Amino acid sequence: MPSTRLILAYSTVSFFVVYVLLSGVTNRLATAWLSTNNKFPDFSVYHPLDVLSPADFTIDDPHKRVILIGDIHGMYDQLQSLLHKLSYDHTSDTLISVGDIVAKGSHKGSMAVLSYMSSHNITAVRGNHDQKVIEWRSWLRWIRSLSGGSEFLDAARAKWLKAMKNGADDVELWVAKQIKQDKVNSKWWKRIPSGWTLYGDHFEIAHAMSDEEYDYMVSRPLKLHIPHAHAFVAHAGILASDPRYKPWHKNQPLAKIPLGKSIPELRRLQEGAILSDVPQNLDPWVTLNMRGVNHKQVTRGKDGTAWSKLYKQDMKMCHGYEQSLYATSHNKENLPCIPATVIYGHAASRGLDVKRWTIGIDTGCVYENRLTALVLGGRYAGVKLEDDEDVDDDDDEEEIEIDGKKRKSVVKFGDNGRGKLVSVSCS
Repeated sequence: MPSTRLILAYSTVSFFVVYVLLSGVTNRLATAWLSTNNKFPDFSVYHPLDVLSPADFTIDDPHKRVILIGDIHGMYDQLQSLLHKLSYDHTSDTLISVGDIVAKGSHKGSMAVLSYMSSHNITAVRGNHDQKVIEWRSWLRWIRSLSGGSEFLDAARAKWLKAMKNGADDVELWVAKQIKQDKVNSKWWKRIPSGWTLYGDHFEIAHAMSDEEYDYMVSRPLKLHIPHAHAFVAHAGILASDPRYKPWHKNQPLAKIPLGKSIPELRRLQEGAILSDVPQNLDPWVTLNMRGVNHKQVTRGKDGTAWSKLYKQDMKMCHGYEQSLYATSHNKENLPCIPATVIYGHAASRGLDVKRWTIGIDTGCVYENRLTALVLGGRYAGVKLEDDEDVDDDDDEEEIEIDGKKRKSVVKFGDNGRGKLVSVSCS
């Protein structure tokens, strides 16, 4: 009779062989299922929110500044020019990007910006173009994890380069042709998600970036909440209420007082409710792409009402928590809330868009306009400004141009503070 030790050895070998065979079968079945059902892994890798502390966002110290920069889009030289103009000091200043640090500009510029931002771990929210790069890199990782994936990617790239030498210039048309004609690799071509442009701007950045740069981008959130400053940062914007209902509807976050014991706690909870109870704010597409609201639906186009205008209208209804008894059917527009500020980018077509409770700083650098920063703290730390008081600025700094008109570069921020707008030319 075989010994117990021999039986155990045979059993171990048998288990190992079965495991390897089943693993291979499982991998092939999973791959076949993904291909057959046109299903893909999660390429988005969303990180919804980061909350910044006073140490992360210091605006009450005259020796420290927070510098928020509009859409960079790979304009590296202009970014460095702006930082030089601001006398940026990484030891005392906090730099924050409102998203879209890459793409649209040159590939070289995008890679330089990404390298700078990631190597210095600059605080940022994702932009819609950053998101496309993340998704392409996630896709590349997935394809390369599959047996034969790396070989396909290398062969396809070589084939495209040869096609370009022969005059091909429409990669989407070329890919569509490969799907029809390249039967050997049809399963691979079909793994390119619909609507994605292979070898486009976003793909090339994703292909060239390092693992460390990918990790940096993936760790960037969709939104920032700064409770002590009563502010949000989001690439496209944030809605204060669900546009399908009136602002005073019982389920709207500004229409009800949270359960808190102090004004700071009430504000923090209510600001959190804006992020969690307005369903559109939970949709990453909205946070990355929103420009307006048309027929109660969020839109990316220029049609409808600018979301910042709706936000301003909502904030204008805030009359503090002591006024909650007056938010009745006879006086619906007195809401129990205190306003919060949104800083955003994305809307280059609107240029610098400063309203009382929203500050849009995408001034179209990639279109040869300007790159703009909002500076908080520093010389403006502790400077108070009442709502009905005009801002005044004695600096020799340039004025900021909006739609062909010039305005003072000092703006209201938060309850009664102020900040400075600084920009450089991108032409």
